[in-house]
Amino acid sequence: MKLLLINNEFPPIGGGGSTVTKYAIKYLVRAGHEVTLVTSQYKDLPKREVIDGAKIIRIPAVRRYKDYCAPWELVTFGVSALVYVFFYSLRHRVDFVQAYFAVPAGWVAWMLKKLRGVPYAVYFGGSDIPNANPSRFARLYPVLTPLLKVVWRGAEFRTVCSHDLIKLAHEADPDTEFLWVPNGVDTARFKPINRTTNPKVKILFIGRLIPRKGFQRVVRALPQVRQQARVPFEVEVVGTGAAKSELDNLAEKIGVSDLIKYVGTVLYEELEKAYQYADIFVLTSLSEGMPSVILEAMGCGLPVVASDVGGNNEIVKEGENGYLIAGDDIDNLARKLVNLIDNADLRRRMGARSRQMAADYDWGRIMARYDEMYRKCKSKSEKLKITPQN
Repeated sequence: MKLLLINNEFPPIGGGGSTVTKYAIKYLVRAGHEVTLVTSQYKDLPKREVIDGAKIIRIPAVRRYKDYCAPWELVTFGVSALVYVFFYSLRHRVDFVQAYFAVPAGWVAWMLKKLRGVPYAVYFGGSDIPNANPSRFARLYPVLTPLLKVVWRGAEFRTVCSHDLIKLAHEADPDTEFLWVPNGVDTARFKPINRTTNPKVKILFIGRLIPRKGFQRVVRALPQVRQQARVPFEVEVVGTGAAKSELDNLAEKIGVSDLIKYVGTVLYEELEKAYQYADIFVLTSLSEGMPSVILEAMGCGLPVVASDVGGNNEIVKEGENGYLIAGDDIDNLARKLVNLIDNADLRRRMGARSRQMAADYDWGRIMARYDEMYRKCKSKSEKLKITPQN
């Protein structure tokens, strides 16, 4: 099939949705599809290139930051993408469109179906489900929800990466079917390695330094962790963001700056090393879809301490491959971190279970499900085109 993928973000820009698209094109090309991705231009990135056998087309759009896109910037991509894919569809055959996120890509796919009759599907990753990310979009959801319903009702199918998000989607639209297809992990790349023991137990956080990602909770727990832990430890932070200065001020105020090491942005092509040389992974977000960073940490055999929110609690099992922390329970967060810091055998046991569980989320398995759905849609479309013989 000739597949057209639309996503405003693609490595090296963006977050989890960017990673999802990266692996989608790789496995869809392997499955025999002709894949083209339309995404955002950013700084000096090539306007055209071939990656993993797929054509990557970067179109003009306003994007000021590598890992963050404001709502109005998404609008500029949506308008640009609609114009581009319309004329692209006049010059090239498109069998099916896969939109990553309902806004803006889903809106573009819906418009293309109206204008050119091209069927589409939508991947929902979190914030594009009503009330999934109230800390950022509470004021926009009442306005966006009618648009979201139009977009997802026009799709051939709708995939959602966590059961918690499906529940929220059904609260907004009980009559529409949403399919659970989780995000995945490249288990051949994100895997444990044999290495020497760290002189200090390394707790790893990977994510944008914004309030929603919840690193402030980790900082607030560190005084208790320092007081209770019997083994030396440090926290390594991979990522940047607008909240870094605020986090620095908090750490200095409570006297834990010496425990935190910021390494900034790490190229995704080298990111597995961050996990492989860590001992514990932590992600205490306020909300999530299904975070790729936890799956990658699991693939690398790390125990995980995560907030008890949708997505996280589907892949982190309490006492099995990690711990779940409810809300702002800083005392419990500190206790669980200390348990892991002081107990190497516990880390190894939970880490081994993480690695075992990650196999169920291998990208090969996940994308095989998409491949099957695309082919079913094509078969259905071809049957509808057949004119009965009289």
